[in-house]
Amino acid sequence: MRFIADHDFHIHSTISPCCHDENQTPEAILKYAKENGLKKICLTNHLWDEAVKSEAEWHDRQQFKYVSSVLPLPQDENVRFLFGAEADMDYNYVVGVSEEHYDAFDFIVIPTTHMHLAGNTVRKRIETPEEAAEIWVKRFQELLKKELPWHKTGIAHLTCGHIFKGRTPEVIRLLEDDILYDLFEKCSRKGVGIELNMKTLSLSEEAKSILLRPYYIAKDCGCRFYLGSDAHKTEVLKTAKENFEDIITCLDLKEENKFVLNV
Repeated sequence: MRFIADHDFHIHSTISPCCHDENQTPEAILKYAKENGLKKICLTNHLWDEAVKSEAEWHDRQQFKYVSSVLPLPQDENVRFLFGAEADMDYNYVVGVSEEHYDAFDFIVIPTTHMHLAGNTVRKRIETPEEAAEIWVKRFQELLKKELPWHKTGIAHLTCGHIFKGRTPEVIRLLEDDILYDLFEKCSRKGVGIELNMKTLSLSEEAKSILLRPYYIAKDCGCRFYLGSDAHKTEVLKTAKENFEDIITCLDLKEENKFVLNV
């Protein structure tokens, strides 16, 4: 059976520091879910838990007490609106969510690819695709060493534009298959979700081929996938479902490939 696009587990609202769309409210997000036949959605605003110490500086609007200020979320009889967070990882590989708050979230997405934040997620600005590829692998490896609630954790946007100056295909092309297999076999064993939100509809065939390769390998390793638009504005929500369907087609995903969030 074809993978059903019935969820979106990575969405931001106005309280995320980088969301500049005043219309991106929980109510607007719920409306998007209803209009697109989604059964579960998750709000994942940026988090750096104040209970976690970091050498880097993080925005006050990323603190747990602020992120949780959206509660309670609006609900609908046909849509389950979940409370989550996007917890970053600093240049010392510290993850910004504390164990004491694990139970507060239905789902936690963690990006390894916020590699544009020099002084926060990487020590200094990345200068070459080769350096970016090395850091891409290292951050992924370090995340997988953590003790986290993997059953309700997703690894966010592994092929996003933040990797190196919008030149992501150049970086991904450098990643060797054996390294990717090692990483995704570990993901499969841990049961962590792999996020799908690449904008396949707008990519050239060459770029699409390059950027889909890690996900083909993840699928081959038995990883489970979830959909996450990473929408920071309502404009993105308008095309999210169409893009999800295209990714599913590109990867030939079945329901058995779906990450199941049991909440």
